[in-house]
Amino acid sequence: MLRRGYKASERRRHLSERLSWHQDQALSSSIYLLREMGPTGFLLREEEPEYMDCRVFLGNPHVCNCSTFLKGEELCKHICWVLLKKFKLPRNHESALQLGLGEREISDLLRGIHRVQTPQPGTNDHNEHVEEDGYIKQKEIDSEDICSICQELLLEKKLPVTFCRFGCGNSIHIKCMKILANYQSTSNTSMLKCPLCRKEFAPLKLILEEFKNSSKLVTTAEKERLDKHLGIPCNNCKQFPVEGKCYKCTECIEYHLCQECFDSCCHLSHTFTFREKRNQKWRSLEKRTDEAVKYIDTKNEIEEKMSHFQEKQDQVYTPKHVVRSLPLQLITKNSKLLAPGYQCLLCLKAFHLGQHTRLLPCTHKFHRKCIDNWLFHKCNSCPIDGQVIYNPLTWKNSAVNGQAHQSVSNRDIIHLSKQKEPDLFIPGCNELSNSHLFLLSFW
Repeated sequence: MLRRGYKASERRRHLSERLSWHQDQALSSSIYLLREMGPTGFLLREEEPEYMDCRVFLGNPHVCNCSTFLKGEELCKHICWVLLKKFKLPRNHESALQLGLGEREISDLLRGIHRVQTPQPGTNDHNEHVEEDGYIKQKEIDSEDICSICQELLLEKKLPVTFCRFGCGNSIHIKCMKILANYQSTSNTSMLKCPLCRKEFAPLKLILEEFKNSSKLVTTAEKERLDKHLGIPCNNCKQFPVEGKCYKCTECIEYHLCQECFDSCCHLSHTFTFREKRNQKWRSLEKRTDEAVKYIDTKNEIEEKMSHFQEKQDQVYTPKHVVRSLPLQLITKNSKLLAPGYQCLLCLKAFHLGQHTRLLPCTHKFHRKCIDNWLFHKCNSCPIDGQVIYNPLTWKNSAVNGQAHQSVSNRDIIHLSKQKEPDLFIPGCNELSNSHLFLLSFW
């Protein structure tokens, strides 16, 4: 068991391997803040295993009722989550290493003096504007705004949000609010409380409707295994999409190899980066030899090579005429997109009558302005599932009347460098056979 208090001489100065592992668990687990029991007490719910509730109290020492904490003298992932996510401490900050904190340290923690201070726009806006439905207008979501329940950045996480309709107007993930609703439902109330301003948030019935509708935004592509690199063919064996490790040439436009072709020393003249899953960043490799592939170990070399590679990749966006050939849909008064819970997952705002949405090959829909800006200036893939939109190795010009159809075959996939590009056509994502042929038909 943990001792009652800790002296200054017992303070930790370095991050241990075991504590680092618990911090990794905290940052990768789905943990939700259900209730704050005073300034230093927190009721958490962990999604795995099966929504387990834990009580964390910061003090000297810290306390958690989870089995991991009770077994030994180490901070569990729940305490680490409170310190790293709720109070935004850096992982190696001295206060994040200790088994307990004194009164002055707790006071500093609550005052947030360790956090990077960023201006919050709209703080003088009291959301006095009321919409026609009687609700307060949703507050604009800033790049630094987080969900108060899971502590994740809203615009970065890209999950559907709801907002406080009778108090502060701040946004919270619909999924998180549904979890909070399950906890608050024990009081048999039809109106949920806002975890931020403590005023009435929204009717429970509305949150349940939003949750039901927002779940329909999930597409088949999102459910694909992450080791399937959607929209990316192997330039050598024509596997489409590449599965497992995927290798990308740093010199040629969208030139990729699967593991087997990479191991067979294809395209030796250029260096490659690689990734194992489509939601990961590309990592650098040393130039290959006939014996083996050597990973770069020096941090400075990695940063230098990745910076050079990123500069090249930043120049490869979806061509404007390709984006404009993607189907548009006008939102009419009978559109299901007007129902609560449907929203653009880039700006996290609801769809409105008269707006146009753009449909991607993976069937995700966004505001036309939002997704066009994303594809023109930020990335060549869907912001939700990572499916590549434009690959010059497989495209032909077959877009007609705003509709684009795929006709990929093995002979269409050719070796291509910067000096040569074929005409373009829009690829899809629905697998037709074991030969890795795909077909997209827009509705």
